[in-house]
Amino acid sequence: MTLVPRAFRVVLILMFLVFAAGRAQAEMTRVEIRSTTDALGGRSFGSVGAYELLKGTIFFAVDPANASNRVIADLDKAPTNAQGRVEFSSDLFIIRPKDRSKGNGVLFFDVVNRGNKSLLSVFSRGTRATDFTTESEFGDAWLLTQGYTLVFVGWQFDIAAGKTLVGFTAPTATERGAPIKGWVRMPFIPDAPAASFAYGGGYNTATYLPVNVQDRSYRLTVREGNFAPPRLIARDDWQFARVANGTSVADPASLWLKGGFQPGFTYELAYETQNPPVAGLGMAAIRDAASAFRYGSNQPAAGTRAYLYGASQTGRLIRQMIHEGFTLDERGRTVFDAAFIQTGAVGFGSFNERFAQPNELGPFTQTKFPFLYKTTVDPVTGREDGLGARIPAGMEPKLFLVDSSSEYWDRGRVAAMRHTAMDGSADLDDAPNVRQYQLAGTKHGAGSFPAAANGGQFGENTNDYRWAQRGLMAALDAWARQGVTPPPSTHPNLKDGTLVAHRDFRFPAVPGVTQPTFVPGGYRADVPAPYAAMPFLLPKVDADGSEVAGIRLPIVAVPLGTLTGWNFRSAKIGAPTTLIAMAGSFMPFAQTKADRERTNDPRPSIAERYSGRADYVGRVQRAATALAEQRFILREDIQSITDELAAQWDALVK
Repeated sequence: MTLVPRAFRVVLILMFLVFAAGRAQAEMTRVEIRSTTDALGGRSFGSVGAYELLKGTIFFAVDPANASNRVIADLDKAPTNAQGRVEFSSDLFIIRPKDRSKGNGVLFFDVVNRGNKSLLSVFSRGTRATDFTTESEFGDAWLLTQGYTLVFVGWQFDIAAGKTLVGFTAPTATERGAPIKGWVRMPFIPDAPAASFAYGGGYNTATYLPVNVQDRSYRLTVREGNFAPPRLIARDDWQFARVANGTSVADPASLWLKGGFQPGFTYELAYETQNPPVAGLGMAAIRDAASAFRYGSNQPAAGTRAYLYGASQTGRLIRQMIHEGFTLDERGRTVFDAAFIQTGAVGFGSFNERFAQPNELGPFTQTKFPFLYKTTVDPVTGREDGLGARIPAGMEPKLFLVDSSSEYWDRGRVAAMRHTAMDGSADLDDAPNVRQYQLAGTKHGAGSFPAAANGGQFGENTNDYRWAQRGLMAALDAWARQGVTPPPSTHPNLKDGTLVAHRDFRFPAVPGVTQPTFVPGGYRADVPAPYAAMPFLLPKVDADGSEVAGIRLPIVAVPLGTLTGWNFRSAKIGAPTTLIAMAGSFMPFAQTKADRERTNDPRPSIAERYSGRADYVGRVQRAATALAEQRFILREDIQSITDELAAQWDALVK
């Protein structure tokens, strides 16, 4: 790899500065590229050829009076420069073709989840990436062989520096020059007994610190599970401290509790903090970078189209960006043509508010109207709204909404509300620019084999649904660039009985399973408690416990066990009647009929299902071929999927 000489980096900086000065209305003011290296030492990626990696910082200045920016919370309280604009900056990472003429013209924005880069791990089956210095981080490089330019722009203000993460520097809001104070709540659930606990950190992020660690009005509560009544813990029984080497050390970011924290219990700290960042500018950073790269000249990345990808936290962020108008720039031009929204369900986030908490994961706290892209009426409030209400006709982005089984089950994502009426009485179609897909038998994140132990009553769900993600990505790209109609929405429905009320859900009596008959859900956070209950609708399962609708990858259609979107906590980590958030289960079948009869397992054994390995592998290949014909997976991946599941047979069948 060749590092760009310092003198050349200075030339790049000056070039972007000159360009910025020529734009009287520039939202992006300059880019500083600190390093440029050849990807994998100059390796060629198919017909696109070599790629290069750029790392730097992108600077912005936005006009608080612009109508597109008024939605940003506390923007009017941020400091301004001599031109009356609010300045901020983001980390920037780019992977681009060295010969731009060989690219496909698409800027693919990874809306980084807690600062982590994920595009290549998701769509090219790479390992988790840092700075893309190893072959494993590129995987099979499918995105690069397709010609995409990958762009990573920081948007989250509390990302820790110096860990190869992509962060964002936000200005602080003040009130007439004085600090703004306010109360925040921090819920947390320990998985092991602990004398002290870092209550608001994690995910490589910082937390708001208390104004006064001695304040007697601060509160700590505890409850069992998510919905039991909270009990107030006496203020004398806890303090801001951590235990290090058996000694208590003052620490405003940690709590010490007399008798220690118990696993599985939900604790919540409420306290006063100060100096809120103008967090919503993170969405403006993504928007304005895309606008500059798409419509500007002499930019470090260029394209005629731009797509968004986000999962979980950032899937919800993209939903909020759409709802708040950030797919258009300050001049009203389209900046994003399409978005692949993974596991965002119907949630928003604490992304654009005073004392925002982007990592907030309280149950049901981000389930808020509107749920659909098209405008609907909230039966509780009478409010009319939709995700696309601020986007003019003809400028709608193409949207793929892709959820796992977990989004139907836990943490308030109530994914069924993406495609049913809010009273649960009927199926609904969304706007023509939207497709909705459920990946049957999956957990929140893609699984891996062998089943990992995560403290659940069963091993984790092993369904690696990334095969479907890139099949769907190819379909979304063909829709956005060529107008090719994508596969129809595919998910459970009321009309065919594949979506059922929780009270009607039936799961087989698998040995050792806690029946999910008392799982709470769903609720919404934007109306008073008496009106917060929502329909709790779930995918129907067959006699094996496998979901009967949605995109059924071969690991589900030709099973060696039951794959669920839920998993209960084990007694080891406490609260065994509570779901592990966003997890899933792999419940393997018995090997023989005698084995299953010995444990009273109602599911047919592997020996009863398949005549042998060849029978199993043949069925897998046929199931994969059928999915490729429906464009849910790539035809080129059929053999790889078959080989992967054949290896799982070899590992499981004795």
